[in-house]
Amino acid sequence: MARVLVTGAGRGLGLAFVQNALQQGDRVFACVRKPERSEALQELAKQHTEQLTLVKLEVTSSEEAEAAFHAVSQHVKGLDLLINNAGINSMSQGKDKAGPTLRLNELEAEPMLWMFHVNSIAPVMVARQFLPLLEKGDNPAVLNVSSWLGSISGKSRGGNYGYCASKTTLNMMMRAFAFDVKEQGVRVYLFNPGWVQTDMGGSKASLTPEESTASMRQTLDQLTLEQTGEFFDWNGSPHAW
Repeated sequence: MARVLVTGAGRGLGLAFVQNALQQGDRVFACVRKPERSEALQELAKQHTEQLTLVKLEVTSSEEAEAAFHAVSQHVKGLDLLINNAGINSMSQGKDKAGPTLRLNELEAEPMLWMFHVNSIAPVMVARQFLPLLEKGDNPAVLNVSSWLGSISGKSRGGNYGYCASKTTLNMMMRAFAFDVKEQGVRVYLFNPGWVQTDMGGSKASLTPEESTASMRQTLDQLTLEQTGEFFDWNGSPHAW
């Protein structure tokens, strides 16, 4: 049994990570901005009263991150896995607001800065907040949900400035974090989850959230501390930076 914390746990990949962990018998902490509004998590919490705890967390808020840390600390003395899944893309605020981070002639600084805060900065701040628990975990790891769009060498056309760059920055931030915490025995990895049937990926995507998350967890279990800071596809193949 692992002790697992998932951010952005209310839907899509985050919800699938929670479901996968519950199926494996893990002790799970599901973090979302408004737990009371997540019907899926509420239902799971009723079914797994001793196994699942819902935690309020807006990942960009240092106050809520600290409160979440103390809430989790009341239940467990260590964490074995932190899954940094929370994130937004250019469509998260609605199609009418996509342009400020997507198209060159419409770019605006503030929407892009917010995207960087959510996608790039918040994950490392959350990981730092929970580091004292991770240090006490069993072969602890941080799994960061990145994207193939964060690959610089894979960029072959213009546009999508905010999201692509925010995932590239996430990769660098967490690679630096990986080397900072390596001596404490905490493993850190970046994952491209693939093209997944979520609100971001759309219904025509080739992978279900269940397939993607199960493969990432399986891959994670095979990775060593010597591979910390590396970037992988959901199926364990190395991904180009």
